[in-house]
Amino acid sequence: MQKLIFFQLLLTVFFDSSLYAQPKAVCEPFVIAKTSEPFQKPVWSDDGNTLYFSSLETGMMWSVSRNGDHLLQVAFQEVIHRKTEGTLLQQMMNDPVKTTSKVKALESLSGYMIFNPVLSPKGDKIVFQVSRGKGMYVCDSDGANLRPLSEKAQNATWMPDAKYIVAMITEDDGHSVSKGELVCIEVATGTTFPLLSSDKYVAFHPAVSPDGKKLAFEDYAKGVIYVMDLEESK
Repeated sequence: MQKLIFFQLLLTVFFDSSLYAQPKAVCEPFVIAKTSEPFQKPVWSDDGNTLYFSSLETGMMWSVSRNGDHLLQVAFQEVIHRKTEGTLLQQMMNDPVKTTSKVKALESLSGYMIFNPVLSPKGDKIVFQVSRGKGMYVCDSDGANLRPLSEKAQNATWMPDAKYIVAMITEDDGHSVSKGELVCIEVATGTTFPLLSSDKYVAFHPAVSPDGKKLAFEDYAKGVIYVMDLEESK
């Protein structure tokens, strides 16, 4: 009996550690969408089979399949709309200036503006940015357990297990952006790991696919959408 319990504990530790392993890139990014129009802000469909993004010049929406086929201009109605009514996430989106003073759990940030809030895959946490250099924070979906996550990171996207997020960190010279890199942040500790740092790309707006196997991003300098494959490091 004791041997059986010990074996079950080993299995639990093994599967927990693989489930929450840190993601890493396994290939160079490759172009998945490029035209004469500059593209921006990729976002995956719920099933992960389609990638949506918009034209910086016209604002029109485009889509491409997961493997890079069928680059199409699409109607706004085709773009995914996740249900957020009646939630703190929706409140953050609708009233980014006053939410921190209206929600008691967020009162320590009163007077600051919230932007780029993103709900975790399970719907139990929200990661968001706070104005005037306060950086990135994370809290439960009702605002509880608020804590800072990163001073420099922006535009977070969740890994499926919600133990990690991927975000961008940029540098500028006061006039234009000179660098954009992608990092992986452990939500429990705020520990930051490099994911993509190269002079070849000015990486903006990362978007992890629902299965956690692909990461899309916009190259700010080129107006091109890239994708790279991810795996969990052991």
